[in-house]
Amino acid sequence: MIGFRSVLTTKLLRDLWRLRAQSFAIALVIAAGVGMVVMSFGMIRSLEASRDAYYERYRFADLFAPVKRAPETVMNDIRRIEGVAVAESRVSAGAVLDIPGIMEPVAARVLSLPPGQQPALNRLVLRSGRLPEPGQPDEAVTNEAFANAARLAPGDTVKALLYGKQVELRLVGIVLSPEYVYAVPPGQIFPDNRRFGALWMNREPLAATLDLTDAFNEAVIRLEPRASEAEVTRRLDLLLEPYGAPGAYGRDLQISNRFVTNEIGQLRTTVEILPPIFLGVAAFLLNIVLARLVDTEREVIGLMKAFGYRSRDVMAHYMTLALLLSAGGLVLGVILGTWLGRELATLYQRFFTFPLLEFRAGTDVYLIAAGVTLAAVLAGAIAAVRRAARLAPAEAMRPPVPPDFSGRLVALASRIGPDEPTRMILRGLLRRPLRSMLTIAGLSLALGLYIASASATDNVERMIALIFGKSQRANIIVSFVEARDARALHDLAHFPGVLRVEPFRAVGARLVAGHVVEREGLSSADAESDLRRVIDIEGRLVALPPAGVVLSKRIAEQLGVKPGDTFRAEVTEGDRPVLPLQVARVIDSPIGSSATVDRTLLNRLLREGDTISGAYLLVDSSRLPALYAALKGTPLVANVTSFSATVQSLRDTIAQNMGIVTLFNTGFACLIVVGVVYNSARISLAERARDLASLRVLGFRRAETAFVLLGELAILVLTAIPFGILFGIGLSLYVTHRYSTSGDGHADLYTIPFGMNVSTVADGVLIVGAAAVVTALLIRMRVDRLDLIRALKTRE
Repeated sequence: MIGFRSVLTTKLLRDLWRLRAQSFAIALVIAAGVGMVVMSFGMIRSLEASRDAYYERYRFADLFAPVKRAPETVMNDIRRIEGVAVAESRVSAGAVLDIPGIMEPVAARVLSLPPGQQPALNRLVLRSGRLPEPGQPDEAVTNEAFANAARLAPGDTVKALLYGKQVELRLVGIVLSPEYVYAVPPGQIFPDNRRFGALWMNREPLAATLDLTDAFNEAVIRLEPRASEAEVTRRLDLLLEPYGAPGAYGRDLQISNRFVTNEIGQLRTTVEILPPIFLGVAAFLLNIVLARLVDTEREVIGLMKAFGYRSRDVMAHYMTLALLLSAGGLVLGVILGTWLGRELATLYQRFFTFPLLEFRAGTDVYLIAAGVTLAAVLAGAIAAVRRAARLAPAEAMRPPVPPDFSGRLVALASRIGPDEPTRMILRGLLRRPLRSMLTIAGLSLALGLYIASASATDNVERMIALIFGKSQRANIIVSFVEARDARALHDLAHFPGVLRVEPFRAVGARLVAGHVVEREGLSSADAESDLRRVIDIEGRLVALPPAGVVLSKRIAEQLGVKPGDTFRAEVTEGDRPVLPLQVARVIDSPIGSSATVDRTLLNRLLREGDTISGAYLLVDSSRLPALYAALKGTPLVANVTSFSATVQSLRDTIAQNMGIVTLFNTGFACLIVVGVVYNSARISLAERARDLASLRVLGFRRAETAFVLLGELAILVLTAIPFGILFGIGLSLYVTHRYSTSGDGHADLYTIPFGMNVSTVADGVLIVGAAAVVTALLIRMRVDRLDLIRALKTRE
């Protein structure tokens, strides 16, 4: 038995050396799949661990309860609610900043700090400088991302328009906050750190500015470990309702945490989609390599069994060979995944400002990667291994049955080919249809992977075109601190460069249908509005009905309503009226969730006269500096959004980050092409070496001989292209749908439309074609070096 084992070990080492080129190609594909598993699972774990540790250490609140104005004594009642562990009041407000070097008004959220100390909840991470000292009304700290983007440092001063009052603040520190891991401006879905920041200052001067001395406008709560969030929220709402509370909400609706959680969900989607593609291709490559090896070693297998090797010994030998062929890919994949994970962690740190984000996969992640690789190897090798085990010694030592060329398809190929080399190509493809189809499938997967990845940029560009081209056609949107009489439009119309002004009204509300409640505001526009139009996901204009509400598809599905149904909107501001509304139309909206009514109808339902929350402005771009200067000093302006600046920031983000992701997936797609084409070509070369050598002896030149082999590859690649395009479109649609689908039970903030460009498909075809050409050149070199004498001596 020891002798047997040594012989098998020697044979195993020889087989590995002989198959080193195919093994390398298989290893590359396996490495891509394993790397994706390690990177994705490890990044999910790293994000979750960083988020949870950050939230716990700096006491991130579980509940947020905004109010209009509540006396400080109410906090005692909040602390007595069963399930409340810690409760703290604070004062917060929106502000417009004037930052040197930034032309546009900068939006900011200003929050209060206890005098000279950290808050009990949502504590700050001091990165540089210090916190504001007691008795210093002009001192403030700001978040690090904003400070870096706006080029601010401790000692700088900023002018702030705060609730209609101009104040000058001096920065004394740079901080991080668990509340602003992902900082987005009001009403937007992408970060713009240059034009939005958070500031913290002493509570007393901030409260005095907002007329909230001995009062608060927000409570933050941390729950006891086994407390019921729903019950605490219900009791909070009842307690704070007399003070103009719009309703408490948990972490799941806190905007920063929601985006972090959504990103983790998208990583899980990536794990579900990409690794199976790579490992499936690797299984296919292993199958054809081992199947070819078993076919060529029939006599060897027969001799092994004749000398006493059992079937299980033969199976163990070839299964060990399969595992060794893939072992390099596993090791390389672990290294690749760890490196990609670290790069991805650096990328995420630009968006999610954690104090520390390190990529740590963990032993179990590596074990999972090894497990899925083992499963793919076994799946790919089992058929060939079982066939080797079933061979009887007498049968195995006979030559294999010659290929059957009597089939109709093969016979047809023999008739339609214009010359003998072409007929050889067609016969080679059709006599092994399963292998040809699997090769086409592998190449299609590679092309589809690239198209689906690169089309992400196209989809976001489509979203930009829909939102900022067809729906939001204004240059500037101005929001007021409080609703104002529509006569304010007259003042805005006389600002420098303003060409057109259109009003809007928006109110916070809870939409209720049966037992389902969704926190979603009601927005409005005038029926004849041109600067803000309601559109669907296809870009079609939707007219606002004079009665009824237009709901996005997502929020309609959440509420379980359809056109003609009624629901109620419980307004959470002002007199808090309850509005009965009828669904006039449901549309698939690029903004994800929205409820829009005609402004005249909303004003009438609110019984408030002709009031507005802000206005859309169409302006002369040459007068923008003068307009911005005027808006920075206008009282009661809560926020100014420049759509051109927003779009530019968004495009910069896309170029910086999606380009990196596309580059990764381009490399992965090329690995699949190289692996599939090279292995298929090497096996075809081994099978047809005698045919090719015969052609050379008969007088065919090297190029004509290579044409037989490379022509077969060319047909496979060309056939795979349309299937790859269809697969890429389908995968892009699926991923787009998954990325736009919320996993937290709430309507999403946006819907990613499908917008693939022809150029993206063309780039994919060129990349896959180029990888195939490079691989074909390597095969051509082997054909040119073919040993004619050895090939002709090979028995069929």
